Amino acid sequence: MSDYDIVIIGGGVGGTAIGAILASKGFKTLLLEKNKFIGGRCSTYEKDGFKIDVGVHLFGRSSKGPHGEILNMIGMEDAIDWVICRKPGPRWFYQGKFWAFPRELKEFIPASDFSSLMKLFRDVMKMKNLEEFERKSAKSLLSKYTNNNLVHSFIDIISLLYFVIPYYEISASEFVRCLSSLSAAFSIGYPKGGCISIPQAYANAIEKFGGTIQTNQSVSKIIVENEKVQGVELDNGKFISSKLVISNAGIRETVNNMIGRKFFQRNYIENIDKLKYSISALTLKVALKKPITNFKLVTSFSSYDPEERFNSLIKGKVPEEIFLFIPVPSNFDATLAPKGRQLIIAGTAVTQEGFEKNQEKWIKNSFESLQNVFPDLPENLMWYDVSTPKDIHQLGGKEASVIGLAQMMNQTGNDRPSPKLPIEGLYLVGGDAGGWGIGTELAAKSALECAEQILDRRI
Repeated sequence: MSDYDIVIIGGGVGGTAIGAILASKGFKTLLLEKNKFIGGRCSTYEKDGFKIDVGVHLFGRSSKGPHGEILNMIGMEDAIDWVICRKPGPRWFYQGKFWAFPRELKEFIPASDFSSLMKLFRDVMKMKNLEEFERKSAKSLLSKYTNNNLVHSFIDIISLLYFVIPYYEISASEFVRCLSSLSAAFSIGYPKGGCISIPQAYANAIEKFGGTIQTNQSVSKIIVENEKVQGVELDNGKFISSKLVISNAGIRETVNNMIGRKFFQRNYIENIDKLKYSISALTLKVALKKPITNFKLVTSFSSYDPEERFNSLIKGKVPEEIFLFIPVPSNFDATLAPKGRQLIIAGTAVTQEGFEKNQEKWIKNSFESLQNVFPDLPENLMWYDVSTPKDIHQLGGKEASVIGLAQMMNQTGNDRPSPKLPIEGLYLVGGDAGGWGIGTELAAKSALECAEQILDRRI
């Protein structure tokens, strides 16, 4: 008799979400997390009275997306208290001015290009059959409407915000799915209590329904005999038997290291080796003596050639002007900063290659770019923390990627790895298998698809 019905490796959003679903369905569930805390990239820490997210996050559909779907499924609809990004809504910062999309974009581009962009957005909302776009890029789709350089750099920034890869690599179908769902939901938001509130809600559900969570428990091996999962072995040598194992550790780590390539057919291994991850990020967490903005979200950008810019990053060049995604968590939830203080988080996409050599320049230029957005920042600065690709890798592996497997052409839709691996009883969840969506919503959608396969198996 097995110790557990389900053992889940990894307590990120995908791992805790699948645990919540399956525990609620009566599975005897154990979640093992190697860190001292759950959440992975979606965790939160405390410093000097500030509650600070490890990553830089907002959530595209809040309760109207897969997070809400999971909580509704398990009867915990109110487990996350969302604050929607309205009054004021999101702002863009360009040429020294804050502006709202889309109405004020027309100040910067010809009327014909603005009309073409608006037509693209209207068409996106009506697109149904997306299979034809799976192996085409968002750039190729946009180019049918306009070749305006500012519009292209604007869409490239959206792609980097959503998927952490440039717009000439992102699958047009994934771009359409995410843009249309966000536009329809109109619910970009942030959870009270910080990003940890999301995996914590799922972890609470696991325990509510009789499951167990163990932190500081690192899995070294997934044990397979006779082409069937038997359980897992911890770093300390302890064996835990289980009918099913679900890995949130990433497809390469799971296949190459936890199981071993010898258990898989050659063509499957070759496909795994070809997969590409999203790029990484640099994040500034800025503590301020007093509030300097009432905006909840600002994104700064400039006009540039996306391919030239990305190629220069790969070669190690640091831009002088850094585009920044800037949520202000304490404007969503005042309890995240001490009374009278403010917390700002600013992130930008970076390539892991060559980053450490240029790390100081990246930090300097990013901080100066943030100063350009908020000139009052230096005189009100208390301190700031920095998260680098190395920190992201230590938290979650996956080649320091922000998302997991890149949602690029040939890696979305039917081309995305299935949550069910070709060993009986073995599944994958999170940003490396199944699902669609932005960041944590991709991981939550993956959990929904993985759960569906496991529940179908039970029938």
